[in-house]
Amino acid sequence: MFKPVGSLFKNTQISSRSSGAIMAMRVRQVAKDIIDSEMAGFGEEILKSIKVATLRGGVLTITAPPIVLGELHMRSGGLIREANKALGAVVIKSLRLRGK
Repeated sequence: MFKPVGSLFKNTQISSRSSGAIMAMRVRQVAKDIIDSEMAGFGEEILKSIKVATLRGGVLTITAPPIVLGELHMRSGGLIREANKALGAVVIKSLRLRGK
């Protein structure tokens, strides 16, 4: 009956006229989807603990358990590339990884 708000933005292309809140929500959703698919071998519990936190000035902040941070760092180039490709624009320039 009702769709989650985030699901409404799955196919929305990012443009210079997109509002900041809509763009941030779309970026977070795309990044989380890519992380989940790239790191599926880590198990459901680990994937649930990885959070895409904020996007500021092209820097996407991701929080994760310390054991996963090294793997995210090694895959950061591919994650950025795939996310920007899915978004249709260069929105993410770098990742900031934080342990929790």
